[in-house]
Amino acid sequence: MRPTRRALGLVVAAALLVLIGSNTQAGWLYVLAALVLGAAVAGALLPPLMVRGIEVERRAPEEAFAGDDVPVDLVVRNTTRRTKLALSIVDPHIAETIAFVDAIGPRQEVVLTTTRAAARRGVVDGEPVRLRSSAPFGVATASRRIPAPGRTVVYPRVVRVDWVPEAASATKPIDEAHVRSRKGVGQDFISVREYQQGDSLRYVHWPTTARIGQLMVREFEQELPRRLGIVVDTWADTGVVGRGAGMDGTSASNESVLDAACAAAASVAMHALGIGHPLAMAGACDRVVRSVDGPDPAEALTWLAELRAPGGPPLETVLPQALPLLGRLDTLVVVMPTWAPNAATALVEHLADLDRGGLQTVAVLVEAHTYGRSARATPMTPPESIDQITRDLAAAGVAVYRVRREEDLAACLMQPLAA
Repeated sequence: MRPTRRALGLVVAAALLVLIGSNTQAGWLYVLAALVLGAAVAGALLPPLMVRGIEVERRAPEEAFAGDDVPVDLVVRNTTRRTKLALSIVDPHIAETIAFVDAIGPRQEVVLTTTRAAARRGVVDGEPVRLRSSAPFGVATASRRIPAPGRTVVYPRVVRVDWVPEAASATKPIDEAHVRSRKGVGQDFISVREYQQGDSLRYVHWPTTARIGQLMVREFEQELPRRLGIVVDTWADTGVVGRGAGMDGTSASNESVLDAACAAAASVAMHALGIGHPLAMAGACDRVVRSVDGPDPAEALTWLAELRAPGGPPLETVLPQALPLLGRLDTLVVVMPTWAPNAATALVEHLADLDRGGLQTVAVLVEAHTYGRSARATPMTPPESIDQITRDLAAAGVAVYRVRREEDLAACLMQPLAA
């Protein structure tokens, strides 16, 4: 319990009344002083009773997207036989919100509906709410913490992306793509073999069957969709920056460099999954390179929401460890903020070698200096060096996309920069 300035005012007022009453010999001033002092004492004793016997239940959605307005209900229950007055509830879930209850009767419940802006992606576990009351006289404030379980996964924002992985590079024709095939159901005829139990009769090759005297069926080349891999650099991040332009796509509120990187990765991943491309993703987390293979959209978005920085070693070290975890790939998208280690010649050469080796490579450069300075003063690549990295990668056939905070993310991901 914490006394307020009003308590001090009442005590001083009571003391002045006693002093004046002693000088003027006015008895009624002593009575008035007693009443003022009694109000101060009662006001200090009653607030703890107001916050006892109160239960709070939080009803929040299990998932949301960064930038969304999220509805969260707080159910306040009075489990006692006394009326509770002037309750203030502070809930930190998603965005700190203060809700008020003027009065709640015995054995009653009140549902408070709030709307909160999900400014940042991430996993929000239900923290306790803080219940406060200074009723009835406001001379002291009593508070207590009430558990309120609940978990909301705030996904990265997703923007519309129209390019497909095999057409991502402006310097490599589609027919040069690294494509694999095997026997199975498809349209291209390969050979004829003996009939086996379970084969469909519609695949029987009747001319060969008539010539040999036993059932023969046709085999086809199975068409495999191109497999996409995404690596996200989690080496560092900026702190929370000021509010951006909001929901128009130019920048989400309080979006950091890693948030923007995850938004770019999420946009590419959702488009790829939507048109049937198998997907695998990798990134460092708690100094260990981790991956997810074959996720559905919800799993992919959750994986990206859980990424945090600093994740571990720089991308130059993470990338060689991530590639074996991703398995067979046709296209690799590397989302790399422009931290100083990512300007290393060895990393640029490694990406170029992957592309020259037949793995179609895409680099998404998130320009960290446009998102403000990090609280830890993380070294960033200067703008002129970013231009040189872009030219070197594009000259090697790597498709390069550049993401800046002040620009529309969808527009940044629409057109690669040619050599």
